[in-house]
Amino acid sequence: MTYGMQGKDVQKYLPGISPSAMSRIFKRIRLHGIIEHQKGTYKYLPTNVGKEVIAAGLSIRNLVLVPSLA
Repeated sequence: MTYGMQGKDVQKYLPGISPSAMSRIFKRIRLHGIIEHQKGTYKYLPTNVGKEVIAAGLSIRNLVLVPSLA
């Protein structure tokens, strides 16, 4: 079973973002090849490149940002 994210899931973490703005954000991320639209649904899944971007972002956060805040 595959899980994806929807605009309403992301809006929980980004208050104040309108649904139309969320659609534009998803479109930009999709055009960069980070996510792909799952046909027949409102869900988006990360691509292989997207998974690498997520892993790199988490590594930067854990290795650079969190220690510098301590």
